[in-house]
Amino acid sequence: MDLDLATLQVISETLKEAPQASQRTLAKKANMSLGMMNAILGRFVERGWIMLTNVNGRKLAYAVTPDGLTELANRGKKFALRTFKLANVYSEAFCRRFMEAKAAGKTKVVLYGDSYIKFIIKYACSEVGLDFEQKDTSATILIDEVCLAGELNDDDVQKKLIEKGCFNLVEIIQDCK
Repeated sequence: MDLDLATLQVISETLKEAPQASQRTLAKKANMSLGMMNAILGRFVERGWIMLTNVNGRKLAYAVTPDGLTELANRGKKFALRTFKLANVYSEAFCRRFMEAKAAGKTKVVLYGDSYIKFIIKYACSEVGLDFEQKDTSATILIDEVCLAGELNDDDVQKKLIEKGCFNLVEIIQDCK
């Protein structure tokens, strides 16, 4: 079902850009064969997600129906809910890890490099009462800090930071699953 909705999303976006897009254009944008797109469009028409009209003897026009738009909106809502749930799980994991570090005498959390989840790390720091700081990957690692290696670092830099005692953010996140 997710693949169908992803394809419906591509069709919807393509039709926004080019309302008279052909089946061939839709297939190309969805990275599939013309025959596969034909079958999918037929299935989407049956589900009520796509409406087609005959423009002339050979040319068809496609439109995403209100039901199709509702499916896409629901997909967006489900994605947002999954994202919020994961953010909460990650936040709790960082809070636990930082509380343990604080109990062990650490006074701050330092992110070396950058991270897509920096906002979660900052939040967890504020929840447990640790300072947060972001430093360049070449900065000196201090003994009183929780050292995190940002996942956006180059592989070589990441490896060196982990060898120096930094936690790998990706591993922390994977432990949550």
